[in-house]
Amino acid sequence: MLYMYTNFAWIDIIEQFGDHVNVIATDGGVLIQIMHKAASKEDAVQWVLNDIGVRAENVMVFGDDFNDLGLFHNCGFPIAMENAIIELKNCAKHITESNDNDGVAVALEKLVL
Repeated sequence: MLYMYTNFAWIDIIEQFGDHVNVIATDGGVLIQIMHKAASKEDAVQWVLNDIGVRAENVMVFGDDFNDLGLFHNCGFPIAMENAIIELKNCAKHITESNDNDGVAVALEKLVL
């Protein structure tokens, strides 16, 4: 388990493990996302899509942070949460309510049902 004693502990993580992992610090360094360099959401989703025979341009994805950028570029209908970073909002086809306001459900009811 990783315990954060300061908002800048993520810098130590990058220095120690930066060759092996991607480290993304958001929310003023309070939220730290650590992922193996070879792992990505877009690769995982593409693997599943290949397995089930669905094309990425026919997929709706939701996101709010940097680790969703690849999905937004690869999938056909990216939807940004209201609380998303500006980079996602700029490439989204639609912006929905925030995570706290059930944004995924709101978008699905509006766009799918």
